Amino acid sequence: MDRRNLFLLSFSQFASAFSFNFVMTFLPFYILRVSPYSPEGTLLWIGAIIGSTGFMTAITSTFWGSLTHYYSPKMLYLRGMLIHTLMFLLMGFTTNLYALLILRMIQGLTGGISTIGLIIVSSSSPQERIPADLGIYQSSMTVGQLAGPPLGSYAAVALGFKWAFVVSSTILFASALFCYFYVMDVPKLPKGVRSFGWPTLDRRILVGWGLCFAAQVQLMFLPSVLPNVFEKMNIEHDRALRLAGSVVMIYTVATMIGTYVWSWLATKVGLQRTISFLFVAGIIFQGLLALSRGVVDFTVIRLMQTGVIGATIPLVISLFVVTGPKGSTVGFLNSARFAGNSFGPMIATAILAYSSLPILYLFISAMTLVLFLCYRFYFEPSEAA
Repeated sequence: MDRRNLFLLSFSQFASAFSFNFVMTFLPFYILRVSPYSPEGTLLWIGAIIGSTGFMTAITSTFWGSLTHYYSPKMLYLRGMLIHTLMFLLMGFTTNLYALLILRMIQGLTGGISTIGLIIVSSSSPQERIPADLGIYQSSMTVGQLAGPPLGSYAAVALGFKWAFVVSSTILFASALFCYFYVMDVPKLPKGVRSFGWPTLDRRILVGWGLCFAAQVQLMFLPSVLPNVFEKMNIEHDRALRLAGSVVMIYTVATMIGTYVWSWLATKVGLQRTISFLFVAGIIFQGLLALSRGVVDFTVIRLMQTGVIGATIPLVISLFVVTGPKGSTVGFLNSARFAGNSFGPMIATAILAYSSLPILYLFISAMTLVLFLCYRFYFEPSEAA
């Protein structure tokens, strides 16, 4: 079986994750540079511009999968990548915040193309290799998330914001070209097969969604307020921009390692017991961020926090798979990731615009605690063993 689809699509997802995280680290600094508004108003703009992409993706993600019943998966995938490429290019040539918001929203509309990549990979892989191939596909995104932040921040310092956007656009365009010439298309999905659907919602599923949402907010709120974190520490702008990429990379590594280690330990000590421990630890570490005073202690606490909270999302989803696997339920729970990507920055910047960093940290910790208590209430104690 030809492996080109797997490796080229994995590379394209690496490029996509790399480009998004390449830009994400310096985007708040760019908005601060070009904003004509007050510091409070600019914070709200940062939250809206960063969060809008995830918001639109959460709304439209199932739409892209359903289109593969009617159109060529390869062509849909390529068109989505080209739209991302064009949006990044245009961002480098505008200083208008309304235009930036619209461009980010358009990116969100095409954010579900990773689902089409999953469909192509699974359709072109031997049955026995599908889990392993999807693991490779997903891992390529994690590698892109790791490499993007530090290189993006250094590119913004060395080349300037405009050319950093151009670099991101160029990487995506090159990846799209490789896919155009070398990825083999797969047949459209049969119209009788539903790729997506809404589950029958009950309180347990809603609480599970809330847990995944709270965990994703903890993971995603920080980049939008990192300029303010470093400003409070009296760190000069260019050094802060370089530090931002390194800090994001460090805690992304911690998230990846923690997800692997805690998922393995859950098979030894029990799924719900592990979930409970990780959420309690995540709530504590999130609150401890309010006590940090310097880059080192802040980074260490953040590393510990993401190292435990990042593993909770796949574990919560696994909980529902164990108790009765349903694709629609898993898809609904996974949509909490997109919602967290969107509302994490919005919550962070809205609170910080009218309050302080300690209040922000404690608010997210308290929100997670409330949802965790709901989880303990709606899941039987015997299940938590």
